[in-house]
Amino acid sequence: MFFNSPEYVAFFAILFVAFSLTNRWKMLLLRNMILLLGSYYFYAQLHVWFVLLLLYTTSVNYVCGRWIENNLKRGEGAKMAVSVAIILSLSILVIFKYAYIYDSSILLPVGLSFFTFQALTYSIDIYRGRIIAEKNPLNVALFIAFFPTLLSGPIERARNLIPQLKQPSLINWVSFTSGAGQFVWGLFKKVVIADRLADYVNLAYLNPEQQTGSTLAIAAVFYSFQIYCDFSGYADMAIGSGKLLGFKIMENFNFPYCVNTIKEFWRRWHISLTSWFTEYVYISMGGNRVNQARWLLNISTVFLLSGIWHGATWSFIIWGAMHAIFYLCERKWGPKCPNALYHLLVFVLVTLAWIFFRVDFNTAIIVVGRICNDLFSPISMGMSAFSTLLTAVLLIIFVIREYLLFKNKLPQKYAIEYVLLILCVCLFGVSSDQFVYFQF
Repeated sequence: MFFNSPEYVAFFAILFVAFSLTNRWKMLLLRNMILLLGSYYFYAQLHVWFVLLLLYTTSVNYVCGRWIENNLKRGEGAKMAVSVAIILSLSILVIFKYAYIYDSSILLPVGLSFFTFQALTYSIDIYRGRIIAEKNPLNVALFIAFFPTLLSGPIERARNLIPQLKQPSLINWVSFTSGAGQFVWGLFKKVVIADRLADYVNLAYLNPEQQTGSTLAIAAVFYSFQIYCDFSGYADMAIGSGKLLGFKIMENFNFPYCVNTIKEFWRRWHISLTSWFTEYVYISMGGNRVNQARWLLNISTVFLLSGIWHGATWSFIIWGAMHAIFYLCERKWGPKCPNALYHLLVFVLVTLAWIFFRVDFNTAIIVVGRICNDLFSPISMGMSAFSTLLTAVLLIIFVIREYLLFKNKLPQKYAIEYVLLILCVCLFGVSSDQFVYFQF
């Protein structure tokens, strides 16, 4: 059951009615039990045994959370408790990640990386004194299994979501229309833009040796927008679902391709993960309050860990290393006042790195080589010239709208706009049953 499926609409409608009634009558315990059971049912639709991983992660962090709080005044006891929480939580993630690499027949649980990192914010923040441990395990279980964020984030913080779970949600016309509008916009990005672009990208990367350099260059650009619309589309649908239930979930993307620098790109791309590494890794290592050599190590570590988080393969490690190099070079030699030309350079560099993210290392080298040696050559029109041209036109329209939103030229959202988006979904949508970030 995915956000872009009729089954999800039916599931959400039933859950929304039950949730709204119990929320209105302030029956919070029953409301949260319904929401938790709904979240487990949602996850079980992928595979029943996946729920056992949720129960394991919840048990570890609930028990360790109480252990941490009971030993905070004794220092070492709390440090041991949070270490146990981190080791036990990450161990299951590492086991599945590496087992999947060496044996692709093993089923990789969808969302494992996301809800593991989300769960760790609970234990670590108790240790840091930012929140107190929950006595009611239901609150911890619901925080970790909350279905809008379960499969691909955003990676919420316990200090933001748990307080919302412990009080009645504000469900009104404003939250309903805002949530529904954001969900529709995310659905449009997924099925009209990302999934259409995927058709061309998949075909081009299937046999890159047989493609012209210009075709592979177009495919690389298309993939930059495919992964953005696929992942941000999911995030919009997740945030929209949360808003419909009266919950405020953190934004995960903020026009990352409209910026002029690599640094700004990372402030706006996958915000929940970037801020997670910043808060729980970079700052813990000393952040920028260290000497130059240690700071270089801290920054490089964060980017490499970001690559490894996506998968323990050379392609992801190189992708992380490339962004570390881009970031550090920009810090050293980048212009103080970036112009449009530098903006274009940033997009080219990000797109280049996405090639290594999309395919294995050897294939990426072939793709880059073909682009460099055969850039000015005929462009393949894919399976259908009409479909490819239509996709390009829709992409241009999307880019223009994104830019206008970024520049606050479209501040008012009208109902007719969402009607048109729904119409586009119906006419041009080519929905798939997968999201790019489900593999992480």
